[in-house]
Amino acid sequence: GGGKAAGDDRPLGDVTRLEVRVGKIVKVWKHPEADKLWCEEIDIGEEKPRQIASGLVGFVPEEGMMNARVLVLANLKARPLVGFPSHGMVLCAKSDDGKKVELVRPPEGAKIGELVKWPGHDGEPEPQLNPKKKAFEEIQPQFRTDEKKTALFKDAPFTTSAGPCTVDSITNGSIS
Repeated sequence: GGGKAAGDDRPLGDVTRLEVRVGKIVKVWKHPEADKLWCEEIDIGEEKPRQIASGLVGFVPEEGMMNARVLVLANLKARPLVGFPSHGMVLCAKSDDGKKVELVRPPEGAKIGELVKWPGHDGEPEPQLNPKKKAFEEIQPQFRTDEKKTALFKDAPFTTSAGPCTVDSITNGSIS
């Protein structure tokens, strides 16, 4: 073969391209130059925590971020957010009217670093998503929460070894 990674022939919108891991926020502080951004260090089972910035100030208070168990989209290319290098993205649900944003939460028993799966969708995540190909942009519109507050891709729940991932209160919201 021409050195192509396995599964490169998957459709762009194949959710298994995404590396979504269970994480825990171990440090959080306000971005010094951007009042809407939290800067976080998140343990996703790697040697050291990931530094990630999230535009959640005004939606999730500092104490709601600190020690929170979250889902991290971990195979995005790092990009600076107002000068802070962000190595991934914390997945959140947004209400229809955009007034509420909540963390998508793994269930209690899910292990830090565990890869999230979607039943009926099999495949290994890409080492790094190619920003030019925009796979996440293709997949994300099919992320949602249902009336039971479960996080879904189409009709498949975001699933860990301990069960599905949920949000606190947002039903029929979008996830990004």
